Amino acid sequence: MERILSLLSLIFKGGLIGIANIIPGVSGGTMAMVLGIYKRMIRSLNCIGIGTVKKIMSFKITDIRRECQRIDIGFLFLIAVGAAIAIVTTAKLIVLLITEQHDPTYGFFCGLILLSILTPLKMMKQFHFYYLIPLLCATILTVGLTISMGGEKTLEKEKQKYKIEQLQKKLGGQDTDRQVGRSVGRLVYLFIVGAIAISAMILPGISGSFVMLLFGVYFEILLAINNRDLTLLITFAIGCGLGLLAFTRLLNFLLERYHDLTVSFLIGLMIGSLYGLWPFREFEVVNSQRIDFAHVLPRINTNLAITFVAFLFGCVIILIFDQFEKLNQRA
Repeated sequence: MERILSLLSLIFKGGLIGIANIIPGVSGGTMAMVLGIYKRMIRSLNCIGIGTVKKIMSFKITDIRRECQRIDIGFLFLIAVGAAIAIVTTAKLIVLLITEQHDPTYGFFCGLILLSILTPLKMMKQFHFYYLIPLLCATILTVGLTISMGGEKTLEKEKQKYKIEQLQKKLGGQDTDRQVGRSVGRLVYLFIVGAIAISAMILPGISGSFVMLLFGVYFEILLAINNRDLTLLITFAIGCGLGLLAFTRLLNFLLERYHDLTVSFLIGLMIGSLYGLWPFREFEVVNSQRIDFAHVLPRINTNLAITFVAFLFGCVIILIFDQFEKLNQRA
C-alpha cells in the first residue's frame, strides 16, 4: 500500500510540474524545488547520455536493468506521466482563459513573473556591479525579440493567411491550418523552440511557457494538444527531449564556472518578459483569433480593477510557493 501511495505521489507531483510549465510565468523547476524533488530530477537527467542509448541498443536485459536503476528511470517515468496527463487535461482551460479573459489572465501572468524573480536572486552567491551588464543585455534582448515578433506585421500576416485559407477552401483545398502547421520550415522551428523552452524548465524561476510565448508558439502548441495534432506534438516533443539532455550539461558547466553571471543573465530575461506580457493591448479579430498589435495604457474601469486583483493574486501564489520551499529546506 505504501508503495502504491509513493507511486501516486510521484505522478501527482509530476502533474503539478506539468501545470506549472503550461502557465507562462510559473517555472516547473520552482515547482520541483517546492515539492522537494529538484535535485533528484537534475541528477537523474544528468545520468542520461550516449552510454544509455548504447546499453539499451545492446538488448541485454541485465545491462538495461542496471542502466535503468542508475538513471532512476522509474522516478523520471512517473514524473513524465503525471506532467503529460496534467498538460493534456488543462490545455483547454488555459486557452479559454486567455481568449475570454485576456487582460486579467495576463495580469495574473505578470504577477507570477515579477515575483518569480525572487528565486534566481536567492540563487546568487554574491552581487557585483558588473553583473548588471548581462542583466541589462538579456532584458534588452528579450524586449527586442518581443517587439520584432509582434505588432502590425503579425496582424498583416494573419490577414494574408486567412485570405489564402478562404481561397483554398473555395477551390476545394485541404485543411490549411494543418498544412501551415506541418510545413517543413515550421516543424524545424517548433523543434528548435521546443529545445529552448524545455531548457527553461530546469531553472527555478524561469518559465518554459514564457519562452514559447516569446517565440510565438505557445497558443499553437495548446491548440495542437486540443486537436491531437500528433505531427506537431511529436516534433516539439523530440526537440524538448534533446534540448533537455543537452541543456542539463550546459547549465551545469555555466553554473559551475560562471554561476552569478549566468543567473544575472537569466534574471534579465525574466525582467524583459514583462514587456511581452503587458495585459492591455489594441487588437483585431482575424479568423476568430485575437491578434494583439499595440500596447496601450489601461482605462480606469472595472476591467482594470479585475486585472490588478489578478496581478496581486499571481504575486501571492509565488509568495506561497516561496514559503513552501523554505519549509521544505528546513525539513
